[in-house]
Amino acid sequence: MRSMRTRLFAALAALPLAAGLLAASPAQAEPAPMSLTSISVSKPSFVLSGKAGCTTVATFTAVFSEPLPPMSEGWEASEVILNLLPPGATRWPSRPSLATFQQVGTSATYRGNLPLCGRNAPGAYRAKIHGFLMRGPTTSDADLLFTNALETSFSIRRPAKLTLNAAPEPVRKGKKLTAKGTLKVDGKALTGVQVKIYFKAAGATTWTHRGTAVTSKTGAYSKKFTATRTGTWKAVYAGAGTRTSASAADAVKVK
Repeated sequence: MRSMRTRLFAALAALPLAAGLLAASPAQAEPAPMSLTSISVSKPSFVLSGKAGCTTVATFTAVFSEPLPPMSEGWEASEVILNLLPPGATRWPSRPSLATFQQVGTSATYRGNLPLCGRNAPGAYRAKIHGFLMRGPTTSDADLLFTNALETSFSIRRPAKLTLNAAPEPVRKGKKLTAKGTLKVDGKALTGVQVKIYFKAAGATTWTHRGTAVTSKTGAYSKKFTATRTGTWKAVYAGAGTRTSASAADAVKVK
């Protein structure tokens, strides 16, 4: 037996205006007897590696003015629908996402989990949620009822990885040492970005900015300094847009 959600998609696909109603404003159809009052997403940003599977989950919460009517005589479907607009897209997709919402107890609150995968493009996503009712048997668009729709957003970012080696170690006072390393995102070199170098002397509590390096085509950076005191060197990449920040540290003894 086909699941109710499978039958729902089949019914929507059979109606020429259904896709447009899901992608555009649900208010174009007859309004449902309840309204959607608020929605939220579990985190504003998710960090995913491009090689990761679909183990990360974004949880959406939708609160209505009253619970959706139960599946009973006269109703073929009673669901919460989520549409997802990926980065760079300008038109809402006609098919709902794979998020399945469940009622929280007997309340008017519903929660749905949407799997996020490493293959999902980094960037800003928009999510649109509304309630959906379908009379049965469905014969026309007039049998589709929608609540108002509300939007929220979240982003997917890629993790940056930064390395640092301050050498030689130990080093004589007054001699040169080199702070160098690589910066990569998803294993690929990050080119032409700034890496700031900081130093904290042994026993000190604050970091001092000592200089800035720029990564090469291979993601490598290098900066020379004069060794004056024993302490710890730290490299920092601030992150930007779809990439996370990253840092690395290395202690050096000065003789």
